[in-house]
Amino acid sequence: MRVMTRSPRRREGGMAAAVLLALILVSAAASSAEPRSSGPDDPDGMPILVFSTFESRGMSRLFGRILKEAYARLGYEAAFLEVPAERALVMANQGRVDGEAGRVPVIEPRCPNLIRVPTSLYTNRVVAFVRKDGVPYVASWGALAQYRIGAVLGYKFVDKMTMNMNRTLVSDYAKLFNMLTNCRIDVAVVEYLDVLPSLRSLDLKAIRLLQPPLAFNPMYHYLHKRHADLVPRLDRVLRDMQREGRMVQIQREMENELGGMACPMTCPVHMNGADG
Repeated sequence: MRVMTRSPRRREGGMAAAVLLALILVSAAASSAEPRSSGPDDPDGMPILVFSTFESRGMSRLFGRILKEAYARLGYEAAFLEVPAERALVMANQGRVDGEAGRVPVIEPRCPNLIRVPTSLYTNRVVAFVRKDGVPYVASWGALAQYRIGAVLGYKFVDKMTMNMNRTLVSDYAKLFNMLTNCRIDVAVVEYLDVLPSLRSLDLKAIRLLQPPLAFNPMYHYLHKRHADLVPRLDRVLRDMQREGRMVQIQREMENELGGMACPMTCPVHMNGADG
């Protein structure tokens, strides 16, 4: 199998391609999500574009499912490398991969080599979980300041909004909800889709989801600038998928697979973020 991209310039050296391919295969073996690459062995097969994505049990899987279908309509195969969030951005901005699967626009000032595809893939929903006998409804970020807040490392928007608050950052959702149920924090701030798999192992009678969400953030696909010519083509495909209802359908399927029925969200499934 060859790793290849349509680019104004060829990747330098067979060794770089071999290393990249090895990373893809290692990532596929290590991840519990969908296989990261299934490209053809012959050079006449679909060209492969490789995108970095942050380690996630929800959003990265959703992005992968949408983008695989979108790129297939253009004659490409999309493959994904799951790495820590900061590393994913660095790899994409440096051109070591072909782009980033999905991010919020807050990353743009520090990633000048990435071009946003205008139609959003997903609008994330930043929500708060509390103990059943704990915090009442929280209407705004400012209202959180009086409480002990917990969040997972790597979420740039949540990090920015809680920066000067009494917060604790942990490496995973299991630790976060352990702190919540053991009264070491008052509020757990999370992304709804991403947290769903972790809720399966929790006693949902002990916690509650506060609604509506604290924030809605459109998330976009980014291509490295060498693929600037692909941006309008892919955007047309994503708009087609929105008009067909395919984007909403994929998201609903993903939420059901991840266990959303156990903790349903009453806000809209998808908000168009084409304008940013």
